[in-house]
Amino acid sequence: MGSTEEITKLRSVKKKLDSNSDESDSKPNSKNVSGATSPDPLEHGIDDDLKPLAEGEAKSNQSDTDSETEGACKPRDKSPTGGIDVQGARARVNSESSSENGNSSSSEHSKRQRTVSGSSPVHNFIFPGVAASPPKFMSLEEVMKAAKGVSNMVLAHEIAVDKNFKLEKFDPPDNSVEKQVRDIMHKAFWDQLADQLSQDPQCYDQALVLLQEVRENLLDITLPHHTRLRQEITDTLDVELIKQQTEHGILDFGQYSQYVLSIMARLCAPIRDETIRNMMKERDVVGVFRGVMETLDLMRLDMANFTIQQIRPHIIAQSVTYEKKKFAEFLKTQNDGLELTREWLINHIKPEDLSVSDDNAMRGVVNSVITRSYLELLSWPDDKLMPETVVLDGSRILELRDCLSQVCILGSMILVTLSSVGPMITQPDAFKPKLKRNLCIILDPAVTDKETMALMENLAEQIVKEVDDHFTENEKPPLPASAKTALKSQVLEIKNPDHRIRTLIMKRSMEFIGILMSSTTARPVQIPPGLSTLQEELAHICGTLLRLVTHNRSVFGEYYADIVSNHIKEQRENAESEKKIEFEQAESSTVVATESDK
Repeated sequence: MGSTEEITKLRSVKKKLDSNSDESDSKPNSKNVSGATSPDPLEHGIDDDLKPLAEGEAKSNQSDTDSETEGACKPRDKSPTGGIDVQGARARVNSESSSENGNSSSSEHSKRQRTVSGSSPVHNFIFPGVAASPPKFMSLEEVMKAAKGVSNMVLAHEIAVDKNFKLEKFDPPDNSVEKQVRDIMHKAFWDQLADQLSQDPQCYDQALVLLQEVRENLLDITLPHHTRLRQEITDTLDVELIKQQTEHGILDFGQYSQYVLSIMARLCAPIRDETIRNMMKERDVVGVFRGVMETLDLMRLDMANFTIQQIRPHIIAQSVTYEKKKFAEFLKTQNDGLELTREWLINHIKPEDLSVSDDNAMRGVVNSVITRSYLELLSWPDDKLMPETVVLDGSRILELRDCLSQVCILGSMILVTLSSVGPMITQPDAFKPKLKRNLCIILDPAVTDKETMALMENLAEQIVKEVDDHFTENEKPPLPASAKTALKSQVLEIKNPDHRIRTLIMKRSMEFIGILMSSTTARPVQIPPGLSTLQEELAHICGTLLRLVTHNRSVFGEYYADIVSNHIKEQRENAESEKKIEFEQAESSTVVATESDK
């Protein structure tokens, strides 16, 4: 039975839009980047070259570096013993080796990432597969404007719901045409520069182009209050002056490379210091500038991520209003931009819901329908299109679905083991956590159900080993070979989705999550029988789902309420019309019969 204090924490998640999860966010310790001011990204967006979300480049995984612009990596807080702490965890299972548990750094949670498809969130949102086209007379400019608004909305949404969100450098896949073309172009550029500098007299055509680009990149990574530094860079890397030096044969290209490195050393994050020191020792001018360009790209990315961290509280505060606005603009470009959402919600309206009459009862029915609809997402099939209003969180929802499936499989294996050899277990309270922890180590690499099923043989073997070890530690005779075979066979039967115990645990888990989602009071919520060992895992799933649901409902709740209430009213009116027609037909038949008797 969870305490009142713990359940009060749960309520706060449902009432606030991710504000609790932000209190623990660390702020970057950047050199020469304090006091940065940034334009409102909700209205102006981020520069096209820093918006990889539209190209499938944005990732929420934490970098394995500890750059000061990225914030310090902190271990995820554990749930208190015996309680439910559901405030925004991303964990699947908790084991000593799992990257998703409270014992590991949150920087490793990237291996749990998955995507709905190979396309970007913007593509999934604008083109979710609905056979609807823009209305007639919609100009291309209006459509592109709406698409850009959705792109910015996706970026704002990702920053708001994922405190670990960061931009990362996009690298084309190995052996891809894009990577081959890029490598060839880069090699051609640097080969031409080296060839020109080796001529006698030297040719600086390519060098001037390079210096111009370096100057622009240096200005990009300066902050608005760096007025003197910006002026110094502009004056020193004056292309016209450098061109005159080349004409008079007095250009020292190596001197400019050292100046650029000195400026970069003043502006870069500490994580880049060693790279710049190594470049200062380099004597090949071409190699130095090649490293300069690569490092400047990383520094621009560092600055973008630092800016995102700084403005994130503002984005969170404005994200709901902003997403509402951009989604309304998106709907104007569609014949029916809520087709899948409407079908999703209507499928959860029960026949008894159609009998409501007063407004209070209608609100209760609407809330119940929406809650049941959200719960369906935890069993959503891969091949089914998601509703338009939840597609931005599609990868997170599918990740939660897989987490819940694995938790139920884990719980099923523990129950099957205890039901088989439980009477012979001397200390079940100590045996169960140890068994769960060691099974989680094996389950940790698995992401999908298919990968989990592939590990079932290993899990069954581990269970038999744990039982044997327990008997050995407690000086009991080993388990007979026939009992081991029977135990392993029972565990492997859990692979069947219709397995009785697995189905029961899934049902109880869904009911428990549904109670937490629909509850509006701080009363204690009892852990369902058989799930006490999985309390922490369920808490993490509930916490993540509640954060997503709270944000999603704040943005799209009005659409949901209108869809459900309008459908109920329409069905009720149709039923009343049918009754009226039947009554009139009955009256007409009675009159005809009376006249016939006369």
